[in-house]
Amino acid sequence: MPLEISTSYGAQPAATASGPQDLGTKEVFLRMLVAQMENQDPLNPADSSQMSSQLAQFNMVEQQIDTNRYLQQMAVNQSSSSSNLDMASAGYLGHTVMVNQSTLDYSGTTQNFSATLDNNAENVFVTISDATGAPVRTMSLSSMPAGDMQLNWDGRDDAGIKVDLGAYNVNIQAVDAAGQAVNVIPQRSGIVDAVRMTASGIQLIVDGIPTSLANVTEVRV
Repeated sequence: MPLEISTSYGAQPAATASGPQDLGTKEVFLRMLVAQMENQDPLNPADSSQMSSQLAQFNMVEQQIDTNRYLQQMAVNQSSSSSNLDMASAGYLGHTVMVNQSTLDYSGTTQNFSATLDNNAENVFVTISDATGAPVRTMSLSSMPAGDMQLNWDGRDDAGIKVDLGAYNVNIQAVDAAGQAVNVIPQRSGIVDAVRMTASGIQLIVDGIPTSLANVTEVRV
């Protein structure tokens, strides 16, 4: 079938209810390009290289639009996941939790903490150190069975003098009857005062001391 050339140069087809306005951006552009070719002046045809350049530019713009749409969707999904995680973490507020942590916040009262032994221990050694790492109190305990053991520190150093208020570290070492090291994990319990978002993840503030959510081993009502 021969190509029909309109004599009304530059005329554009009228849009209908099912016309270009209902099509995607790419389809609209292609229809306009075809209409331009169909209605070009036979005596002064359009430059094909210019049309190719316009089509290439359009494809680049369309790819950028798709990329932006994809990035926006990723941001929405990430924001939704973060919001769900924040809401789940907020459920810890006001609850008593047990955490794997060797830090104590001495406030003038006896500090209770615990430890979990993997095996029976013949001797257990507890060292309380200040923020500089200097030992202030050492305690030697008798044999302990495998499992949880409850410990406490009255806030005094080896000379029986009350130490300054602040953060102290707990180090616990244990050996069995054969003198072999027994794995021991210091733990403490406390009430979750706040939930904090940090660059490294979510932190729970337990009795004033921050700890990672991954350190929580037990939650109590």
